[in-house]
Amino acid sequence: MKSSGEITVSPVQNDASLWEFLRLPWYIYQGDPHWVPPILSQQRQFLDPRRGPFFEFGEARYFLAFQDGRPVGRLSAHINRLHDTCHGPETGFFGFFESISDRDVAAALFEAAAAWLRERGKTRMVGPLNFGIYDEMGLLVEGFDSMPVIFQTHNPPYYQDLLASLGFVKAMDWHAYKITNRQADLETMQRRYDQIMRGQDIEIVTYSPKEVNRRADEVFQLFNTAWLPNWGHVPLTRRQFDDMLAMVKPCLRPEMAYVLLDNNRVAGFGIALPDLNPLIRQLNGRLTLWGKLRLLYWAKYRPVNKIRAMVVGISQPYQRRYFHLALLLRAYIYLVKHTPCEMADLSLVPANLKHWIKVIVALGGQRYKVFRVFEKPI
Repeated sequence: MKSSGEITVSPVQNDASLWEFLRLPWYIYQGDPHWVPPILSQQRQFLDPRRGPFFEFGEARYFLAFQDGRPVGRLSAHINRLHDTCHGPETGFFGFFESISDRDVAAALFEAAAAWLRERGKTRMVGPLNFGIYDEMGLLVEGFDSMPVIFQTHNPPYYQDLLASLGFVKAMDWHAYKITNRQADLETMQRRYDQIMRGQDIEIVTYSPKEVNRRADEVFQLFNTAWLPNWGHVPLTRRQFDDMLAMVKPCLRPEMAYVLLDNNRVAGFGIALPDLNPLIRQLNGRLTLWGKLRLLYWAKYRPVNKIRAMVVGISQPYQRRYFHLALLLRAYIYLVKHTPCEMADLSLVPANLKHWIKVIVALGGQRYKVFRVFEKPI
C-alpha cells in the first residue's frame, strides 16, 4: 500500500511517547482474533533502561512513525555487547516492529533504526529480536490461523512482504510443532522410555519449589552451555536468568518440569508450561489484582488444555544418549494419562536441528508455525 500522507519518524523521548509506542499494537491488530495483547506494565518495565535486565549490557532506541500526526508504526534498534563478544561487533538488531500495511512507513522506520546503528559502527541489521534470542523473537511467516501460545509472537501476514521489499532476507527459521494425538500407543512409549533409562546411573526428578531453588545455579550454568553451538546463542546474565525463572516459576507444575540428575548433578532439564494466552488475551493489557489471581489459578490449578514445551536442555556430554526423548516421553505419557490436554506445542526449534525435529515428528509432531529472523547489510 502507498502512503496517503506525510510520514515523520521520531525517537521516543518521554513517558507520553513511550505510551504511544506501547499502545500502538491495539491500532494495528484491531479485529485480529488471534492477537494476544501484551501486559503493558510488564512490557514497560522490560523496555525501561533503568529496570530492564537487557540494559546491563545493551543499549536501545525506540522510534515511532507518524502519518499526518497519527502513530502508524514503531521499531526498536539495539546493540548487544555480549553478542559482540560472542559473534563479532558488526551486528545490530531491531525489534518490536509494528506497522500499517504501508512500505513507506516501514522504510522510514528502518532507515531511522539503521542510521542509529551505523552511528555505533554496525554494518548489519538482524531481527526481530525483543531483545535477545531467548526473549520473544522472530517474525511469524507461517501459521496465521491460530492464536500463539505463551511467549510466542504474532503479526499480520503482510509484515514479511514489507521486510522483503526493503531488502531483508532470511537469516534463520524457528519452527513450532503441535502434538494433538491422545490415542498414542502409551505402552510402546513406556517401553521406549524404560529402554532409554535402563542401566543408567541417572534419574529424572520432577518439579518441587525446593528443588528448583536448590538447583538454580546448576541449571543456569547448563542453560548457558547446552546451546553453545546453536545459531545466535548468547549466554544469559544471572539477572536475565533470575528474571526468566521468576516469570516461569509460578506456572510450573509437577510432572511438567523435570531435572535429569547424574550422581546428584544436573545433566539436563525440561520445562512445559500451561498456555495462559487465552486468559491473557481477555486481560487486554491490564493486570489487576483479580487478573493476577485468575492467572495464578490458570497456571497452577486449572485443568490443562494446552501446554507449551518451551525448554529442553541436555548437557553436551549427554546429548547423544536419547535423554531429550526420555524427557518428552515422560511428559507426554503423563499428560495423556492424567490431564485433558488436547495440544502440546513444542517450540521454538531451530530449523537446522534435524535430529531434534526427527524426534518430534516421530512422536506425532506437525509443524504449524514458522518464525523467521531476517538480516540486511546497512
